[in-house]
Amino acid sequence: MVDVMQTQPRCPDCGLIHPPVSVGQKCPLAKEKTSSGDLIDTSQFLSQLRNVVVSKIQIKKIKDPKKVFSAVIIEVTKFLEQYKDE
Repeated sequence: MVDVMQTQPRCPDCGLIHPPVSVGQKCPLAKEKTSSGDLIDTSQFLSQLRNVVVSKIQIKKIKDPKKVFSAVIIEVTKFLEQYKDE
């Protein structure tokens, strides 16, 4: 059996082994947290949103998906700016 040496340390943000992130940047794989310390798992939401948007682009035969994605980002941002946690 051959031992494999680890040349990169584990990422302090995500815990995985990958090339280092540039100084001053946060690892894109890091888990985000709320102000109360709860983890925010966006993977399921973003996966579902992706499926909906891609499906509508295909059904409506939209030729410029970048324009649709920009509109979705704008609308989500507007929604979040008005959202109140009750």
